[in-house]
Amino acid sequence: MNYSEAMEYMRAVSKRGVVPGLENMRALCRAVGNPERGLNAVHIAGTNGKGSVGAFVGSVLQTAGYDVCRYSSPAVFEYEDILQHNGSNMTRRDAVRFIEIVKAAADKLENTGEAAPTAFELETAAAFLYCREKKCDYALIEVGMGGRLDATNVIEKPVICAVTPISLDHTAFLGDTTEKIAYEKCGIIKYGCTVVSAPQSGEAAAVIKRVCRERNARLIKAKNPENIRGRVFDYDGMRDVEISLAGAFQPVNAAAAIEICRALNVSEDEIRRGLRTAVWHGRFETISEDPLVIIDGAHNKAAAKMLEETIKRDLSERRLNFIIGVLSDKEVEEIAARTAYLADKIYAVEPNNPRALKKELLAEILRRYNPASEAIRLDEAVKKCMSDSGAATIVFGSLSYLKDAAKAVRNEQSRQNLKK
Repeated sequence: MNYSEAMEYMRAVSKRGVVPGLENMRALCRAVGNPERGLNAVHIAGTNGKGSVGAFVGSVLQTAGYDVCRYSSPAVFEYEDILQHNGSNMTRRDAVRFIEIVKAAADKLENTGEAAPTAFELETAAAFLYCREKKCDYALIEVGMGGRLDATNVIEKPVICAVTPISLDHTAFLGDTTEKIAYEKCGIIKYGCTVVSAPQSGEAAAVIKRVCRERNARLIKAKNPENIRGRVFDYDGMRDVEISLAGAFQPVNAAAAIEICRALNVSEDEIRRGLRTAVWHGRFETISEDPLVIIDGAHNKAAAKMLEETIKRDLSERRLNFIIGVLSDKEVEEIAARTAYLADKIYAVEPNNPRALKKELLAEILRRYNPASEAIRLDEAVKKCMSDSGAATIVFGSLSYLKDAAKAVRNEQSRQNLKK
């Protein structure tokens, strides 16, 4: 199997969709030697901020001299993004090798009448194999969806269970209230473990507290950062904490990361240095300076609210173009209400994803909040935005199309450079 064949296999398997539950995942893990056992796992669940918290914690632990693997799916720019070792993506050779291993195991299971694993189950098993092979000190494992029935929840003895901010998302799978979703997220909490919770709404906080009490788990509640000045803030005795990631939501994510690292006995100096150097793509990330183009994975109501606050704080004086693409199962109306009024022009696009909302329908929804909205192809939207002298462009929505957006930006930059 070469790289193209491996990627084609994963694309074909992804058509199986999402199948919550742990029995199939347990069978797959047994078939590849239970690589999840023995990992020093920091297991991270939540609605928003999982990736950013993982990026902060990973950077801090590396600064402290630890060997760190990190699993976060879906990929943003390249498939190899999903698995990192000390901040570097896994190689294509490793991607092929581990896909071959889990494919062989999946084929054997199917041949004996077992259910076919989903793409996320295969990726997760491959991630455990990768972490075991690297003999890492810590494996940072991000939940895919929910927690209780998520494939990653075969981890039996995590060193830390972390819960990032919880809000409504994936309601068809997780429930239609914050309390129900919080209960699903808390499914990662194991008896007697240490739990770190980001600042939460009252409903989510109550569920987390109750589950920790029932499972005799030690609960550490991160506080809200204070005196926030862009990327600098104060936190629980630490003054002038500086973080590398932009966005109004990042100080809260950093607060959770601080508490995780404190629980792992990392020094304040190492925490500070690690927070300053963390890298995480697709979270209010500038991918072009001139013209200014920013990409952000704001794909639900809570993330849209944070994006709204960031734009008001950092770009209030700029003329703005938006490119928006979302999946059909997201809170599209709420995302539009939070963001559309801020733009001078909006281009609705359609991610290359079977769950994508049609761009025409998205444009219709956006026009309720901003009449300057139209449906268009992604490459055309990028061309129009980057030709709009003086305007800043924000590309946001589903993480699944940010890679395509970044590629379109690079192509347009090359085209414009040739004309100069």
